[in-house]
Amino acid sequence: MMRIAHPQLLWLLLVVPAVVLAYVVAFARRRRLLGALGSHVLIARMAASVSVPRKVGRAIYVTVAVGLLALALTRPQAGGRAKLEKQRGLDLVVALDFSNSMLCRDVYPSRLERAKRELERLIDRRAGDRIGLVAFAGETLTYPPTTDYAAVKLFWRDLTPADMPVGGTAIGLALKSSLELLKRLRQHGGESRSQVILLLTDGEDTESEPLAVAEEAQQLGVKIFAVGIGSPSGELIPDVNEEGQVTGYRKDRDGKYVTSRLAEGMLSEIASKTGGEYLRADARRFGVETIEAALSGLKRTENEARLVKSYDEMYEFLVLPAFLLLVGEACVNERRRRVRA
Repeated sequence: MMRIAHPQLLWLLLVVPAVVLAYVVAFARRRRLLGALGSHVLIARMAASVSVPRKVGRAIYVTVAVGLLALALTRPQAGGRAKLEKQRGLDLVVALDFSNSMLCRDVYPSRLERAKRELERLIDRRAGDRIGLVAFAGETLTYPPTTDYAAVKLFWRDLTPADMPVGGTAIGLALKSSLELLKRLRQHGGESRSQVILLLTDGEDTESEPLAVAEEAQQLGVKIFAVGIGSPSGELIPDVNEEGQVTGYRKDRDGKYVTSRLAEGMLSEIASKTGGEYLRADARRFGVETIEAALSGLKRTENEARLVKSYDEMYEFLVLPAFLLLVGEACVNERRRRVRA
């Protein structure tokens, strides 16, 4: 069974048609320059000194080599052998804000989509951690902690604010749901390992008392890392259609535009109460690396043995032919040998 370890790099294959186009333009330019000489005898003599098949052959060598190298960078793998393996890890619950304000485009392509992508990057780098999910707006949707990361990412891949039963930004409720997931793990022997909540939101909570829940988390030894997405000065909340296009901006009953303000003070206090950390995400820096560094220093214990698939790397079978093609291209001489009379 074949698989691609880095499918996000498949766009590199677009370099192949770009190389083909570059060669077509170069050949056409050479022909145009020869035509500008005007002398048919001179043109024929210059053209006769170059082997067109060899010239085309060199171009093919380079194009195929570039394609093989681009494919090698995606890390194709084969095999898929399964074996029982124990891994050390911690318990992590990710609480992601699915309120309508997360559709704002001040972070490309939107706050929500960028958060999903960054979380996928974080999850892909975990090994042995049990990860649970909480999607929240005015209410919460939960996914219990597991080491099946493919299932974790699938849970909210297509989830949108329109799928949430109640609108709003109930941060306290999200933290409470996250704590409940972690408490259940403790009932099954998870007391000795570190437990962490990663909260990602762009709003402020005035109803569900998140600071009180943070106090409870602190008493249980659960650290909360908070990532603030958005602006403390406020951003207009867009209306988005089914195609994902912005059709306007939300207004209240008085006809005034509704804004979403990032409550950095509250998020920072939530994190500091539990010994965690607050991070501000923007268009350039999201903070995944900082979160990874913080998680790496926390206590881990062994999970129960589980089936882990291992794959054989296949990139060397692409790199070697690419290298040989480039060497061959360098050795091919386009010039014809002159035959002495």
